[in-house]
Amino acid sequence: MLISIVLPMPAVAAEFTLGNWNIQTLVYPGDPKTVFPDDHIRSSEDYADLKHWRDAVSADVMFLQEVTSPAALDAVFPVAEGWEHCISGQFAEAEGQTIAPVCTKSGMTAVKPTAATRVQYPAVALRPNAELEIISAADYKPLDVTFDDNGTIRRIRWGLDVTIRSPAGSTLRVLDVHLKSGCFDDFISFRLWNTDPAAGQPASRACDTLGQQMYPLRKWIEARETAGEAWMIVGDFNRRLDAQPGAIPDEVWIALSGYSADKSGHDRDPRSDIQLFRQPYENTSTCWREFRQPNPSGIANPDAYNILPIEFFIYGTRAATMIVPESEKQFPWANPTPADKMRLSDHCPSSLTIKMD
Repeated sequence: MLISIVLPMPAVAAEFTLGNWNIQTLVYPGDPKTVFPDDHIRSSEDYADLKHWRDAVSADVMFLQEVTSPAALDAVFPVAEGWEHCISGQFAEAEGQTIAPVCTKSGMTAVKPTAATRVQYPAVALRPNAELEIISAADYKPLDVTFDDNGTIRRIRWGLDVTIRSPAGSTLRVLDVHLKSGCFDDFISFRLWNTDPAAGQPASRACDTLGQQMYPLRKWIEARETAGEAWMIVGDFNRRLDAQPGAIPDEVWIALSGYSADKSGHDRDPRSDIQLFRQPYENTSTCWREFRQPNPSGIANPDAYNILPIEFFIYGTRAATMIVPESEKQFPWANPTPADKMRLSDHCPSSLTIKMD
């Protein structure tokens, strides 16, 4: 008698592409308001080109910054074409709605803002017919440490905490962030990331505010590590993590990893160490490089010409096993003119490919 035995086939990991894009003060077409008074009013051609740029990245899921409303999201990632998208619950708060991320899917109408001002928020968009699914979107409010702007207390952007799931059931927890701007490579005091900002006062210096955001960001990482989750932090960190000389890590990196070595290698940070990785790593930015000054040392504002990136994918050891090697890509706008940077976005999208069971 011939007996056949069928053995179960091991699950084959599938590849998925994650995108990251600060899309620069995106409002919906025809919005009578802008985020800043000098914002470029985008034309229909501009929105069409943003879609072309979106398609060049070809991400399964795109993590975004500087989006003002669901309707603005829909102008580039339309649900009528099969996209799904969510925006931070700070938008709902500003609109007087129940405070939670506002998610829009096929058959739903993307909400236009009614508030008196336009504010930029993090958001996420899932492409049509994606095999990935967004199973959770939640706000991470502790990043709003507030900021003292010459006596006026201003809000800081929340994080958007998104969980994506593969067809086989694997999950990845992603925190979409847009951290405080204005402290791209200056010193940040270690006392700030060891102190809960909720117990203190709003800072008046950008570097102090960014330093205060490190405490809740580290707490989010610790919670993911304790839960044994694969995680990433994706977005605009407004920090040149590769700017420090030699083997000296950036203060933001020290704040998140918990490792601060002296010259002898002794760890001076009493917190537990968390092994972190980032992409890009020691790569220059190709975004709008055609318009950089060849010698920015004499320019009043050299930040506008710096070649180091400020947008990253940061992740721990579990997510590190998912990364497809050499898959991080930047997507500069092809054949640019000086006007393109103003009408499209001053930031360029990037992507990273992962494997999920």
